[in-house]
Amino acid sequence: METPQHSEAESQQEKSDFDEVIDTHKSWLKSVLGLGALEAKLWVTSSAQLLALMCGVIFLLLTTWLLIIASIAAVAWSYGFSLVGILLTATFVTFLSSIVLLYLVKKTLKSMDFTRTFDAIIPTDDE
Repeated sequence: METPQHSEAESQQEKSDFDEVIDTHKSWLKSVLGLGALEAKLWVTSSAQLLALMCGVIFLLLTTWLLIIASIAAVAWSYGFSLVGILLTATFVTFLSSIVLLYLVKKTLKSMDFTRTFDAIIPTDDE
């Protein structure tokens, strides 16, 4: 038969072991969350850098496109085409280019459908 003191000591030992397991898991969770926070900081920094680089690329591409149009306009003017006709043609080409880009943006946005991801994470009642 166990004495009340012996039973209390075992209870204290079990409680101490349980507290140790909880502390170990808390420490592990804290390190995992810390790693996740560090990864998020790196991701945000890299994303900002990538965004800045893409803005530079877009600026250079836009400048190149406008210089191509200006070069073609200068060559056309040197061959005797009217300046008004050249400017109207350049405006039309630029407008047509923007419509093509807008179409590509809409097509890309339609393909960015997250319903499969949501269904994988949170299944509906049908599944």
